[in-house]
Amino acid sequence: MKTLLLTDLHFADKPRGLLDAQRECIINIIKDEYPDEVIIMGDLMMHRKPSPRVLLSLKYVVDCLKSKGIKLTILRGNHDSDTKADDGITSLSLFDYHATVVTKTWFDHKTKRAFIPHYENEEYIKECLGSVPKGYTVYGHFGYAGCLNSVGDADFGINSSLFRNPTYLGHIHRFTQKENITVLGTPYTTNFGETENENFYAILQDGCVEFKQPKTGPRHLLMGYDEVEENLKFINDPKWFTLLRVMIDAESQALSYDKLDVGFLDIKWKPYFEDDEVSDYMPKRDLFTINEMIIEDYVDSSKTLIDKDDLMGGYSLIKNED
Repeated sequence: MKTLLLTDLHFADKPRGLLDAQRECIINIIKDEYPDEVIIMGDLMMHRKPSPRVLLSLKYVVDCLKSKGIKLTILRGNHDSDTKADDGITSLSLFDYHATVVTKTWFDHKTKRAFIPHYENEEYIKECLGSVPKGYTVYGHFGYAGCLNSVGDADFGINSSLFRNPTYLGHIHRFTQKENITVLGTPYTTNFGETENENFYAILQDGCVEFKQPKTGPRHLLMGYDEVEENLKFINDPKWFTLLRVMIDAESQALSYDKLDVGFLDIKWKPYFEDDEVSDYMPKRDLFTINEMIIEDYVDSSKTLIDKDDLMGGYSLIKNED
């Protein structure tokens, strides 16, 4: 059994051309690998309320798999959920004519797999992890403490010690591995903050896993103005749908657009100050305090039908409560 593992496709119809590039990237991977099955671990769409164009592009991928007899399993990601209610409602249900859409935690005892979709409630995710039988492989859409930074603070509250089984995760956009946890990341960049990311999909076969990089698709590039000319061949590579951000400053000359062949061009000013030049001064006392005089002046200048004495009386009540 050859399994193609993907996650966080984030299909989006803006800017123009991006959606086509995302779809063709996935279709080309399917054609190159011709797997027996595909598992997509959530966030197939960028927005909770996807446009018809996004849904039709996803349908195109599902129909391609169906026509080839390739089994498809989809986990519900946070971007796929209709709301944050953890009720499992998702637009992905449109594709259950071929796909197994996992909206609630599901154990496939025949294949010894556990599927845990996204939940806002991390305590429930911990319960699900604790109930996975020994010897099963887990596929999920959530993070763990430390996967966003080396310290492990201010990200997720799920300790890596809770992962007793081999686990593949979506949700986090950067490929990383820790013990028996693999965060697969996206098959292509999804914003300019990911320009340094390496992007992968995975092939699971005969108990082994191989990580591969797509040969085409969207990519975000971030360059200074003075780097563009010397990298034109790389920027204009026709294999990629390139989203290029060029950083300019007061010394930059007019950019020659006719030399660029990219899907999207974004021009940004470089920060005037470097991070280490920005003051970290924090005052030890209030520099400005809202007092009764300021409130009264504001009320006098406001166009309201409420009596001024009532408004000032309300202010006094709040002040006394404090």
